[in-house]
Amino acid sequence: MPQVFVSYSSKDVAFVVDRLVPGLRAAGIPVWCSATHLHEADNWERQIKAALARSDWFVVVLSPHAPRSPWVQAETHWAMEHMAARVVPIMLRSCHPADTHLLLGTLRCIDFRSDPARGLGELTRLLEEDPRAADTVALARPRLDALVPTAPSTRPRFAALSLRILLPGGGDHEHLLRIINRAVLGRAADTHLRIADASVSRRHARIDIAGDDAGVRLTVLDLNSSNGTFVNGEPVQAATAIGCRDVISVGDVDLHVVAIE
Repeated sequence: MPQVFVSYSSKDVAFVVDRLVPGLRAAGIPVWCSATHLHEADNWERQIKAALARSDWFVVVLSPHAPRSPWVQAETHWAMEHMAARVVPIMLRSCHPADTHLLLGTLRCIDFRSDPARGLGELTRLLEEDPRAADTVALARPRLDALVPTAPSTRPRFAALSLRILLPGGGDHEHLLRIINRAVLGRAADTHLRIADASVSRRHARIDIAGDDAGVRLTVLDLNSSNGTFVNGEPVQAATAIGCRDVISVGDVDLHVVAIE
């Protein structure tokens, strides 16, 4: 059975030790993590390098703490250099993967936020596969829709969209969506902004960066969703410009645009 290296911030150690590692080991998957394997008397860096070198999979636990951990950043950098096709990010708490490593934003992320048991099942099934299998390489291949420039720009454009997300049940939270050329919104786990509501299609809408070097302009486009996309109550039938204080509705979920940078 392939060995798994788990990288995590010390702030997330309880999840790793109490939930993640026992869950994987119960499935018969060997796991290496610093909390259970590091020996205080030995050189930590040497032990970590040796464990990385003999591991078949690299799992990195993402949360707001991960980008602040120099160990997570160093381990992830090594993994992306040496075993990129076998790097699996898991989302414990909402954050932007690219804040930990730029290329993590191009990988499919397994979501543990709303349903940890389901996330563990998905992760276990993946790690039970042969890490040499060709289809695992797709995990590390950048999504083309995240990297292809949108007209009229001929190079990647970047923007940060601050949103206040209002759910139909009354809950709300703020989210910072970092965009490279375009970002897909929807219910699917591989979207740039996942909205876990039944009224939202798997790939519901797309936000594009347009404009020239003199300024950035954002547009939203409906992706043939079941319940439609609206801007300030008006249905989106073609690419529609959005700005601060606009309200983008995807299904029954309202996204209030707070700021654009």
